[in-house]
Amino acid sequence: MFQEGDIVEIPLPDGGVAIGWILHLSKHFKNAVGFVVAGIKGQLRDDVTIDPRTGNPSAMKVLGPLYTHIDNLTLCGWRVYAHQPISESKRMLTKRRVGGDVYVGDDYIGSIEELDAQTLRPMLLMGMPVVYMEIAKVFGKQGDGSKL
Repeated sequence: MFQEGDIVEIPLPDGGVAIGWILHLSKHFKNAVGFVVAGIKGQLRDDVTIDPRTGNPSAMKVLGPLYTHIDNLTLCGWRVYAHQPISESKRMLTKRRVGGDVYVGDDYIGSIEELDAQTLRPMLLMGMPVVYMEIAKVFGKQGDGSKL
């Protein structure tokens, strides 16, 4: 049902909706889904870089990648509303530590020592309550800036 590259709406406990992008559906780490969160639907962002030539957004900070179990997407009512193929540069957002190793997507890149990657973010599989807390820390509650 869900695919890499899907842009999704993630219902939040406060009634708001976060916008996410699925970057990785793991076959190696069974049932793990890696995604980033771009923000809260309808909430203005102050960290968006606008291309002066086009007036379009050219960059923005995102939360993640976060990892959760594939079943959480359906159980929590995630809804696909668009699809954006993932470029190789965006796939690099999935670069992470898993134990003593480094992976991009499901591809083993090398050991942490070989790659001198001790500061690389670890892959942490989170339940949805933790995902909601992470979203609240970064984006706050829709409308008033308070936490979820």
